[in-house]
Amino acid sequence: MLTPRIEDYLEELFLIESTGQKIKVTEVADRLKITKGTVTATIQKLVELGLAEHERYGTLHLTQEGRKTGMQTFRRHEGFRSFFHEILGLDRDHSSEMACSMEHYVDNITEDRLYALLEFFRRARAENQTWVDDAFSAIEKPLLIIPVPLTLCEVGANGAILRLTADEPLRKELISKGFNTGVNVELLNSENEIFTIKINNKKFELPLNEAASIWIQQSK
Repeated sequence: MLTPRIEDYLEELFLIESTGQKIKVTEVADRLKITKGTVTATIQKLVELGLAEHERYGTLHLTQEGRKTGMQTFRRHEGFRSFFHEILGLDRDHSSEMACSMEHYVDNITEDRLYALLEFFRRARAENQTWVDDAFSAIEKPLLIIPVPLTLCEVGANGAILRLTADEPLRKELISKGFNTGVNVELLNSENEIFTIKINNKKFELPLNEAASIWIQQSK
C-alpha cells in the first residue's frame, strides 16, 4: 500500500519528468515546500519500493511502475480539479486544494466514471444543450435543506419527519405515539436534555436519546 505522501512525490516527479527536465532534489523540495533532507529520505524509500532509481550524486528518475503511479495520481487530481471547477464552479486554487485531498482515496471505477461525467458535461456544453445552463443554475443556488435530528434544531423549528433511526423497541414505541414519516413536528422547547415537541396538536416531552433518533426536513 502506497501512502498519500508517497503518491504526492511520484506525482511531482512525474510532472517534472514530463517537462523534459532532469529531476533534481532541490526542485522537488521547492515544489513540495519541504527540506532537501526530507526529500532525500523519501526518495530513498521510493528506491527501496522499486518506484525510482537514484545513483549517488547522479541521475534520479522514475521506474516504469513509479511513472505509472505518478501518472495515475496526476490524472485523478486533474479529474477532481476539473469537476470542482468546471461543474461545481469553485475557483481554480480551491478546486486544486480539494483535489489534493481526494486524489488518494479513489478507485479505478470511480476515476473512470468521474471522467465519463466530465466528458458528458463538456460535450453537452459544446453542443449548447439548454439543460446544461439549468443544471449550473441549480448548482449555484442549491434548494436542498439537509435533514437533521431534533437535537440539532432551534426552538421554534418545524418540519416533516423523514426517518426514525432508533433501534427496536424504541422505534415501535415512537411510531405508536404518532411519530410517523411525513408527520409535521414543531420543537417548542429544549431544556435540561428534555425536548418539548408538538405533533398532531399533541405535546410530548422526549429525552435526548429519543429526540436524537427523530430526523426532520425543516420548513424553509
